[in-house]
Amino acid sequence: MKLTTSFPILAMTTAAALAHLRDVSPVYFFTFGDSYSMTSFDTSGVQPSASNPMGNPTLGQGTTTGGLNWIEYLTTECNKTLVLTYDLAVGGATIDNDIVSNPGYDDDVVYQVGVFDSVYKDSPSDAPWTSSDAVFGFWIGVNDAGNSYWNSDPENITSALANEYESLVEQIYTDGGRKFLFLNVPSIQESPFWESQGTTVVQELANYLTVFNGAIKNMTSNFQQKYSDATVVFYDSFTLMTAILASPTKYGYPNDTAASCYNSDGSTCVWWNSLHPGYKFHQLMAEELAPQISSFGGW
Repeated sequence: MKLTTSFPILAMTTAAALAHLRDVSPVYFFTFGDSYSMTSFDTSGVQPSASNPMGNPTLGQGTTTGGLNWIEYLTTECNKTLVLTYDLAVGGATIDNDIVSNPGYDDDVVYQVGVFDSVYKDSPSDAPWTSSDAVFGFWIGVNDAGNSYWNSDPENITSALANEYESLVEQIYTDGGRKFLFLNVPSIQESPFWESQGTTVVQELANYLTVFNGAIKNMTSNFQQKYSDATVVFYDSFTLMTAILASPTKYGYPNDTAASCYNSDGSTCVWWNSLHPGYKFHQLMAEELAPQISSFGGW
């Protein structure tokens, strides 16, 4: 699997690719999460349309990748039909600040779901979604893990987080959502930031992620069993990131040191900064993810 285009070329090909989709009934993609997903979308700004499927800001701006992120790739490059995306993710977010907080960041997923309810729940004219054409994507947990990995009772706290997570998803289900995508937390313990904390911290975080990701996987399974009319996809970003970091050149990076360095160009290293992967990783992930969500209708 290799990156086939650079970001500047992608921007030009994206415009051409969208042209033939403008008269197609769209899939409405509502996304929630943290900085790994944020595009700095403003619900009061320009709304997504066939000619501008992310709405605002300009494509590739407002991310933490040096270019596009996985949501933008699924919206503009890896899709097979028109996808209009409303990205409610906010940098620094946790699932629920009352369980695990990230000091200085208030807009947790509780807040984000509240924004959805206040702006998009009732299918406004600029987002006339229905249960059959809307997809709800969640990628959350980087900050939950980073702010609680040291907890002496990880089973208890991850259980509380998973229960709250499920209640938020159920809120969307009550609103009419029937198609759900969940991603687990990638192997952030291998990031330059966490590696710099020392081997003990890295191992503690790795152990915690095993418990946390297991709880999230179980949550998605329980949700699917409880709501048999819902379509649920669970994507394992942990396995993909682990594989890329183990063999960067296999995935199109220039050398094996790409696993441990960071560069703001978004493609020379796996990491854009010490904690966030660059746009190349996001494209690789979107390319792998797209066929797995084909049942949703947009990919």
